[in-house]
Amino acid sequence: MDQLAFGLAYALPALGATLGIGLIGSSALTALGRNPEKLSDIRTLMITAIVFCDSLAIIGIIVAIIAKFL
Repeated sequence: MDQLAFGLAYALPALGATLGIGLIGSSALTALGRNPEKLSDIRTLMITAIVFCDSLAIIGIIVAIIAKFL
């Protein structure tokens, strides 16, 4: 049962981060298709948003590890 809780404690934030990154990429490509001369601005904002989404997955694994060992 502990292994299932550990798996879910990490899988759910990772799933959310994955969906978020997919939406960010899709939106960035849509914005780039509408306004191609703003490539550098769109790329910068996209990378910043992806970093924030990845931080959620990292926080999820840290919380899962802490919960497993406490």
